[in-house]
Amino acid sequence: MVATLLRIRFRVLGNTLSRQPWQLVGFIFGALWAVGAVALIAIGLFFVGTLGLEVTRLVLIAGGSLLTLGWVLAPVFAAGIDTTLDPSRLATFPLTTTRMMVALTAAGATGIPGLATILGGLASLVAWWRWPIALAAAVICVPLGILICVVVSRTFASIAAGMTGGRRIREIVWMLAFIVLILAGPIIAGIGSLLSAASGPSNDMTALSGVLEAVSWTPLAAAWSAPADLASGAPLIAGAKLLIALATVALLWFIWHRSLSASLVAPPARGGRKVAAGKIGWFGRLPTGGTGASWARSLTYWIHDPRYLRQLITVPLVPVLVVFWARGDATNTFIAFSATFVAFVLGIVPYADVSYDGTAFGTIVATGVRGRQDRLGRMLAAATVGLPLVILTAVITIAITGDWHLAPAIIGSAIGMLLTAYGVCAVSSAYLLVPVPAAGDNPFKRVPGATFSIFLGFLAVWVLAAVLAAPEIILAIMAAVTGDVLFSWLALVVGVVLGVVFFVLGVGIGGRIFDRTAPSLLQRVRATTGS
Repeated sequence: MVATLLRIRFRVLGNTLSRQPWQLVGFIFGALWAVGAVALIAIGLFFVGTLGLEVTRLVLIAGGSLLTLGWVLAPVFAAGIDTTLDPSRLATFPLTTTRMMVALTAAGATGIPGLATILGGLASLVAWWRWPIALAAAVICVPLGILICVVVSRTFASIAAGMTGGRRIREIVWMLAFIVLILAGPIIAGIGSLLSAASGPSNDMTALSGVLEAVSWTPLAAAWSAPADLASGAPLIAGAKLLIALATVALLWFIWHRSLSASLVAPPARGGRKVAAGKIGWFGRLPTGGTGASWARSLTYWIHDPRYLRQLITVPLVPVLVVFWARGDATNTFIAFSATFVAFVLGIVPYADVSYDGTAFGTIVATGVRGRQDRLGRMLAAATVGLPLVILTAVITIAITGDWHLAPAIIGSAIGMLLTAYGVCAVSSAYLLVPVPAAGDNPFKRVPGATFSIFLGFLAVWVLAAVLAAPEIILAIMAAVTGDVLFSWLALVVGVVLGVVFFVLGVGIGGRIFDRTAPSLLQRVRATTGS
């Protein structure tokens, strides 16, 4: 049965690739990139092996722990991981829970991330070429480390899918995990700085070694560090870490079994939020008609739908990352331009807005809403949320840096960038559809069906928006470089005027396109997995 399920999985993958040539192209490029990356890793580890046992040990502990941590976080952003062999779909098969777990583990190990992990694990064997006893131990420990990666991913995916705290709690968990992932760089750098300050400039390597030594005793890196301990003449320590790795697999398997059994018996509900009678939200506050209805509906999405809310998380995170890039220098003018970066990120969010409607898009088509009304309502909703956030970001970051003379330039470039991007999205969303999580699903879930052409479409929209907004951005940069107030006010005027012009043009052009493409969009929405 397990072999049959794997054959079905690869048959589905083959059929998908054969029907979508661009996805096949993307798959080939991804595979070639993975092979090239693994080859570079193997070459790097070979030369790492020439630097001595201690350096090799630290590198593999760090790499193994980061690899395992990546598999731990994967279920948060890709719940279900492989939706072809989804446990809820396998529940009707004559499979015991244990056999289903074996099938899911095999599927995880033979997927693209699993194969890349296996190749990376095999590449790690190259590092031990100078120590045969470590190489012999790695032949056992590396597969165990890979198994931990796959099983921990499935365990956390099962727990995330079966959380009983309700949809809102799951959304909060996903959002917090997303914030931690975005801020991983600054967090790691901050920890490193604290360790350096505590240990002194000459003891940085000692501090790092101490941290990695502690990590080597955790399930994250126990399997990856055991070969080095054996090679350094500490067989008891190596044996203890091997036991930790084995105990980790056993404990994860037990937790996964309990969680999967419970979720198959009582699958988590996907209920919506109950609204009191007579409460129609934004529909009662905004104008009536096609434009007002589209505005109210889209604004409700922006405020309540976690798939949109995850985009808004980037607003406070972008300035934090900019401060990190500026090395904490609060007077750096680069920080003051955070609002322009925020506008660049937020402005592109609705580039395939129809995708989030799902099959409810049929209601929009059935009501006969004109294309211009639909485009204007959607972009007004995005601007209702995005414009205040961009201006607030500009005011706060300018207050931090004290560059008030650049306020017109920064606000003008940010508003121009935002409105221009919305104008481009008003056109692109009348053409483009992307696979997105269904309403109520994990907002970070990867849905099958993404193709290389979709990525190219997204990249083209982003580049076009940046090119059209270039005049005000160039003027803003000139104002920052020269300090001339004239450039600053020109950036404000040009940004607002061009932003409004491109916004209006985008709504008009996108509206005409939407009138022509709405029926085909509806057909594609219904055929899109996850919608």
